Amino acid sequence: MRITLKEPRQAIKDVRLDSTSGYEKCMQCGRCTASCPAAFTYDDYRPRDIMRDLQLGNRDSLTSILWRCGQCYSCAARCPRNNSVGAGILALREAALASGKAPASVKNMAAVIRKNLYDRGETFLPKDLTFLGEFGPRTVSRCKDNPDKRERLGFDRDDARARPIPEHAMGEIRALLDMTWPGGKRHD
Repeated sequence: MRITLKEPRQAIKDVRLDSTSGYEKCMQCGRCTASCPAAFTYDDYRPRDIMRDLQLGNRDSLTSILWRCGQCYSCAARCPRNNSVGAGILALREAALASGKAPASVKNMAAVIRKNLYDRGETFLPKDLTFLGEFGPRTVSRCKDNPDKRERLGFDRDDARARPIPEHAMGEIRALLDMTWPGGKRHD
């Protein structure tokens, strides 16, 4: 079965930040903060405070801490009202990318992911793993010759797939990216 995708007439509204998304249900019990690994790491990151700011519409005040969430969704698993700070954070990140308010490192990584998805249907290619330095010297040492290892195992040096994605499927991937990627359709 093939899915036919039509060009949207206007940007899709993100319902995760809509007033009906359920943030009003938060009763500030703090279970989300108590279970959040990022809250243990960063003194200024508390999911309960993020819920309060979402309820009050203070989204701009969250711009500096959006990138600390690890998207583990411990907050959602423990919320007695079925809220998810992680889902709100993800929506705010997409809005920050779309409006150009994301940090340069995030914008650069997003551009690499989008180009690779658009061109080849993959998120990261072995040559793109330049950010490994952020994971420490042991990871860099272990992964620095990944393209060579791939070649020795009989795979393409710079392709993470054993089989190419059919062109009709690539068309669907590109259409989905055009409709859903923060900032809209690709223009490069």
